[in-house]
This record gives sequence, structure tokens and C-alpha cells, in this order.
Amino acid sequence: MPTETSGNEDEMNRLGILLLLAALLSGCTSRTPVATPTSVPTPPSIAAPTVAPTSVPNPTTAPGTAVATAPIQSPAVGSTPTAIPIEQADIRCEPSDGVDDAAPEVGEVIEQLGFAIQPSELPAGFKLAGVSHSNNEVRQIYQMDHKNIILAYPIEFSPDSASDPLGWERPLDAVNGVQIGDQMAYFMVGGWSDASIIAGPALRPDRAEWDYEKSVALFFTCRVGGGRDIDMAIQVLPGPIDWIDASEIVNIAHSLKRLSRSR
Repeated sequence: MPTETSGNEDEMNRLGILLLLAALLSGCTSRTPVATPTSVPTPPSIAAPTVAPTSVPNPTTAPGTAVATAPIQSPAVGSTPTAIPIEQADIRCEPSDGVDDAAPEVGEVIEQLGFAIQPSELPAGFKLAGVSHSNNEVRQIYQMDHKNIILAYPIEFSPDSASDPLGWERPLDAVNGVQIGDQMAYFMVGGWSDASIIAGPALRPDRAEWDYEKSVALFFTCRVGGGRDIDMAIQVLPGPIDWIDASEIVNIAHSLKRLSRSR
């Protein structure tokens, strides 16, 4: 059985413990509280403002309409014919006795037109490669490797830049007159680009492009006599035309002979 004295001791012990806890708590609250650092959010970076380009409408163009620009013509490079000597004989298609020796294709031309024209002189290596004739217009093609000399007759040609059958206007510097004998002949440097020809008449005139290096052609009249002169052309292609000059083209014209069954 516990004594009264031990009960008092227990009470004193509990009281001491309470006092000790109170002192500890009092000491803790008297200290200056340490502030916990608050996480400050990093301000978002500010991108430099992007200024959208201002679209300045063309006052003559409706919005959304494509602006058509005329092609910029470049000067003829490396394909301008050399100067023709001042003294030149007229171009005459003298009759030839070689009708029986003519190629079969040329013989067909004679049957159709009653005559044919062929050169007696060509640059070395060129041979007849084919003949086409339609609507009484003949084209004789002479080839050597990838080079072509085309003899076309009878044809119509006008140096007027607005005379193109497609309604397109040739550049003014594409055609140059040259005096040969008693006639004015014409050299034409270049031709309509392949893309323009493929587009055909549907192509707007201001979109047609002239290719100065495409070919060189000489337009002239071959004198036959008796009022039967023949308007012709000698065309060389493809370009750039650095393998034949203007004088050589004129020499081919001077060498032309007229073949017929009956003269």
C-alpha cells in the first residue's frame, strides 16, 4: 500500500516536468522567428514585338490578282551575225541538170510544186536528213550531229515586228536588213521560246518570250527569172549559233539550184 509521502513525491515530479516544459516553450517563442524565403516566380521573358510587314497594294491591281509583267528581253549574246561585205551578187536560183540524181524526197517536192530548190554547197558533214511539205510550203532539213540547216520555201516574211502570225510582237532588234545584190534581205536572230510556242495563241502577247539564242535565219528572194522569183529562208539551229557565221549562210544562198522536170 503506497504511503502518503510517495504520493506527494509523484505530484512534485509531475509539477517539475510541467514547469520544465513551460520554460522550454517560453524560450522558443521568445526567439525571433526565421522567415522562410518565399519562392518568387521568375517573370516571363518578353519577346521583342514582331511587326508584320505592311502590304502596300498596287493601286492599279485588284487585291489577289497576279501582276503580269512583260518579259525582259536580253541582248543577243554570241549569236549576232557578222557583217556582210558591201559588194554582193544577187541571189539567183540557176537551173540544174541534176534532177535525176535528186533524193527521192526532193523528187516528191518536184512532183508537188513542179520544182525544188537545193544547195550545191553546204558546210562539211551536212547531209539531207528529211523533207516536209504541207500547204505548198517545203522544209528541207540538212543535219550534221545535232546541228541543223533548214531550207524553207516558198514562204512569206515581213520585217515588221507586229507581223507575227500569232499576233505577238517581235523585239525590234531581232531583225536586221542587209543589202545583198539588188535586194534587201533580212537576218533574224532568235525565235519565240519553246514554252511560248507550246502555249500557242492562248498566250497573252505580253507573256510571249523571245529567245535570242534559239536560231539565226536569213530571209531573201531567190531570183529565177520570168517573174517566178521564190521567197525563201535559210535557218540554222540550235543555238547558240557559234558554228556558222552570216557570210557562210549567204554562201549557201548563192549556191542554190532550181530543179524541175521541165525548164
